[in-house]
Amino acid sequence: MTRRRSGAVSLLTAGLLLAAVLQSPARAATTAAPTLTITPTTVGNTFTVGQQVKLGFSTDAATVNWTVRDAGGTEVAKGSASAASLNGQLPLSISTPGWYQTDLSAVAADGTTTLGGTDFAVLTPHDFSTSTDTRIGVAGALGFGNTTANPGLESVPLMAMGGISTDRDEAFWAAAETTKGVIEFPQRVKDYKAALDANNVDFLNILDYGNTLYYPDEAPSTDEQRAAFTRYAVAAVDQFGTEHTTYELWNEWNLRDPNGAAKASPENYVALLKMVSAAVRAKHPDVKLTGPSLAVINDWQGWFTKFADLGGLDYVDAVTIHPYVQPLDPEASVTYVNTIRSIMAAHGSTKPIYISEQGWATGTNPSAVSEPAQARDLVRGNLLAYGNGVARYSSYNFMDSGNDPSNVEHRFGLVRNRLDSRGALVPKPSYVATAVLARQIDELPLIGQTRFGTNGYDVAFNAGGGQSVHAVWSTTPGLVNVAAPAGSQVQITSLYGETTTLTADAGGHVWVSAGPDPFYARGAISGVAPSNRFSLAVAPEIAGDPATGTLTFSNPDAVAHAFTVSAGGAETSGTAAAGATATAAVTYPAQDSTGARTYTARVTVDGQPVGLVSTTGTATPPLSVTASHVVNGSGKDLLRFRVTNASSHDLSVAGLDWAVGASSGTLLAGCTIGANATREVDVPITLTGSSTWSASLRRVGEAEIRASGKLLPVVAPTVAGRHTVALDGVIDPVVASQPAIALEGTGTPPVTGWGGPSDLSGKLWLTHDDQNLYLSARITDDVFSQPNRGGNIWAGDGIQLGMTAGAPGEATTTQEIGVALTDAGPVDTWRWTPTSQAGTPPGVQAKVVRDETAKTTTYEIAVPWSTLGFAAKDRLLSATVVVNENDGTGRRGWLTWGKGVAETKNPALFNPIRLDPAAIG
Repeated sequence: MTRRRSGAVSLLTAGLLLAAVLQSPARAATTAAPTLTITPTTVGNTFTVGQQVKLGFSTDAATVNWTVRDAGGTEVAKGSASAASLNGQLPLSISTPGWYQTDLSAVAADGTTTLGGTDFAVLTPHDFSTSTDTRIGVAGALGFGNTTANPGLESVPLMAMGGISTDRDEAFWAAAETTKGVIEFPQRVKDYKAALDANNVDFLNILDYGNTLYYPDEAPSTDEQRAAFTRYAVAAVDQFGTEHTTYELWNEWNLRDPNGAAKASPENYVALLKMVSAAVRAKHPDVKLTGPSLAVINDWQGWFTKFADLGGLDYVDAVTIHPYVQPLDPEASVTYVNTIRSIMAAHGSTKPIYISEQGWATGTNPSAVSEPAQARDLVRGNLLAYGNGVARYSSYNFMDSGNDPSNVEHRFGLVRNRLDSRGALVPKPSYVATAVLARQIDELPLIGQTRFGTNGYDVAFNAGGGQSVHAVWSTTPGLVNVAAPAGSQVQITSLYGETTTLTADAGGHVWVSAGPDPFYARGAISGVAPSNRFSLAVAPEIAGDPATGTLTFSNPDAVAHAFTVSAGGAETSGTAAAGATATAAVTYPAQDSTGARTYTARVTVDGQPVGLVSTTGTATPPLSVTASHVVNGSGKDLLRFRVTNASSHDLSVAGLDWAVGASSGTLLAGCTIGANATREVDVPITLTGSSTWSASLRRVGEAEIRASGKLLPVVAPTVAGRHTVALDGVIDPVVASQPAIALEGTGTPPVTGWGGPSDLSGKLWLTHDDQNLYLSARITDDVFSQPNRGGNIWAGDGIQLGMTAGAPGEATTTQEIGVALTDAGPVDTWRWTPTSQAGTPPGVQAKVVRDETAKTTTYEIAVPWSTLGFAAKDRLLSATVVVNENDGTGRRGWLTWGKGVAETKNPALFNPIRLDPAAIG
């Protein structure tokens, strides 16, 4: 089942990073680092509410420390104990439903530490044994041979516990018929079918692949070969029956063996389907046969249309498709379902559609997504399928098929691989999210799907007795009101199963934040709509410090309301006057862990709990280490290490181990970094060619903080003297007296139709002081035109500057800032990169004066070091200057000093600049 996906880089969660790490200090220890192995005592570390959570491990360490975080990144348990007292099991008093990650550190008597961790699930009890709901399935891989890709029979109860109704699996022909004419399915296949039956999990049996006893290619292409395959298909139905078993003919025929005799063609597929259908239905008239297991890639529409033209729809009981869109969100796959249905309708068919494969891989591959994204995408994929009339949905796949995070094929699972360092079959967030979905909609018929706002979705199910369950999300986060009778209760359940009960106010609403993670609302609900009644904002969190924020209540009513906000274990109260807005401060307790956070506040108005408001953020480490290539006042090369403590309290470090090329050492041994302070230490370096640096900041009992980068020699730098420019549109005399950087026809490509210096040319000067980098420029331009504003000023007359710290090619983050005198009158400034800071750059000042008589434009630009993120005292940066040309007919080209902005985005092409501490003049 080969996947073929592409896409953008996705970031890993902190939990996944830890999953791959068994880490020991960089400095050589006198003894070996302690061992730490995860050994689950309960299959998959999956528990139900009320069960004692016990996490199994083995270690030869003296002490074990642990921190447990929920899916929102909140620490829910923390402790330390001797390894001997724990005796290989960590008991935890956690009974709230959810997905949890546990970080462990095993500490030897001498302080040597090994880091590791595991994950676990707490699910609400639910009896699926008599459920007739077959909507939620997985690809199980139980039919595979004895490989690490097979999750084993112990995974089947885990599937059932997760509410998975169907296992899409295989009983390969080549393994069943090893002697011509004798078809006997392997015992492992019979065993897994028995396990599925015992756990009330249906079987979607893929009838697949070739057999070299009959032909060399994978797919049959002649009637004789088809007849041999058909005998196998009939034998499979004989063996596995038709009760709780459905059959799918082949897997992705339109992609398999395209160079073989069958050529992956619809003609050969329909010929096989027709023969198999006739034979199995003659013997088993109640069989459910599905196909064509279509991969939506290449010309899949044309393939499916031809399949339908050939009568293929007459031989299947349901149409199966694989609408992969990774790394895009599942909303992108809805068009595939609609296209399939329209082709079916054009051929007079209304048969059910099954999505028999769809998935999102996690890991480090560029096309992978984060583990939380996988969880929400799979749940949204299910819900979108049902909301658009799809009868069944199978996630691909149940267990990670390997442990290489860069291999997309290894990381599609809902649970971790049997050999994963975080434990065999332990849950990823997607397992818990799927289990919660199953519990919320089990045997509830679909009411329908509606949309709200710009990107909001509401998929509703009938819970009986006037009650309904609404699965709600929005790809554009915002608040929604859920309408229900005044005074009635509405139960809100998160993606991971935590439940909060709200009471509809006198106007008949409760309020909940809707974001990318679906939530479930159960009650006498009549609709969902956007709202701005409440909002929650939390300032960036530094691990180790409390997170602080504000709950805002916008009261549109003609009466005042008293309200209370419960957040972070504390309550604050206030009053919202009629027609007014009120705020309440919220604080979330300090946590030492880092990574993604979800902050939630429960709002009570006039004594009734009416709101559940949330927002997201990221807790960053209090300590960071960076280094930059700098020069001293004499121009000598230094590597300047900086250790920054962003927290509100002092932090001690054991030392900063550094290496530059073959040289190494330790700095700041036993040092304390003050609150909100930075310690800098310089190391002299000699560069004759490209080199690298690395650093590792050590703290006792904590993970090391590592950083690295490249170093390059500074070749022929431009010297910028010290001088504060008066921004008046006239080049300062002391600046004009200095040698200028000349620009004449140096654009690449050249300015279209460049007519010489009178057409476009210029002179540049660079100076600096402790606050700013200054660019002074006098540009000769026969026609001045800047019709654009803001981010589009690059297309008219104006200047762009590209700047990085250090020598050209050392830094990858570029500050690209533009300045232009616009035809509208104002001077506009703009920052394009970093894209996270795009917009008007703070503090940048510019004076631009056009002399139409002299045909010159004078620029004086001051760019604060604080805006650039560089330090003037480092005395080394890289830059390029672009003068854009527009004579009223569009951008004709540019002149440039240095390259790397206009031609291509490459800071390695910038010019080096050394800041001379001496004043010019």
